[in-house]
Amino acid sequence: MIDLEVRLGRPLIWLSPAWAALCGAAASGRLALSGQAALTLLLTLLLADAAWGFLWKLAAERPPADNRPSTAGIRLAALPYTVPGSPSQRAFERLGEFLAWWREGFWPRHGSALIVALPLTAALAAILGRRVVILTSAALAMVALAFLLRRRGASPLALQAILGMGLAWLAGHIALGPLGWPSLFLAALYTGTYRAWLALAEGKRPLILLNGSQVAVVALLVALRQPIAAGLVGLSLLPQMLLQPYLRRGGMEAWYLRRTQVFLMASTMAAALAIGY
Repeated sequence: MIDLEVRLGRPLIWLSPAWAALCGAAASGRLALSGQAALTLLLTLLLADAAWGFLWKLAAERPPADNRPSTAGIRLAALPYTVPGSPSQRAFERLGEFLAWWREGFWPRHGSALIVALPLTAALAAILGRRVVILTSAALAMVALAFLLRRRGASPLALQAILGMGLAWLAGHIALGPLGWPSLFLAALYTGTYRAWLALAEGKRPLILLNGSQVAVVALLVALRQPIAAGLVGLSLLPQMLLQPYLRRGGMEAWYLRRTQVFLMASTMAAALAIGY
């Protein structure tokens, strides 16, 4: 069964794709005290957090570094007209490594879960409508690209932020109503903020991106003539900035994220409610 506690590799508890989807739903202006709206929202949260999150977790699987050359599990016939050591021959060898890992490492552990996860993800998206199906296709493409990047030793934080914040926000919005450009801009800006948070969790300090993206949200809300929401977002940024000097001590990133997550959550919801209502 799919583990419903799966998250997109984040170190936090509350700031999640589910929260991003909830903010997107609020930004749509279509949240209502009705059974249909509640069911749609619940299915969207399951899709964005549990289903997409589970597939992201599977994409994190990769062959151990000391076991990658092993292709004994699958022997592929040599390609005709290829020179040993040529790019085509190396690509063919990597394909053999991947197939061996898939059969001997990935499939025995996760094959049954994948068989359940993919149809369930497709079913949830189909229930929520054509636009969510298109968005889910984009999410699956992100997962596949992240898998390829991880196999090359890269850390796909940007893709993780897009999936965990941007696409989740959009899913919450379009599941309930048509998408407008203010919500799209907010999703993009908070994706930048979330990208900075993920980098902080890895010991980096992208404070320009963290602060700048939220300042841009304030500017957007001012342009939309939402001064109260702009003030609330600005106030939520203030304690985040006041605590940033502690990051210079080193090893304080997790402490910082735990102390400031509530302010970022308040910021996202205030901005969403401002453009939705």
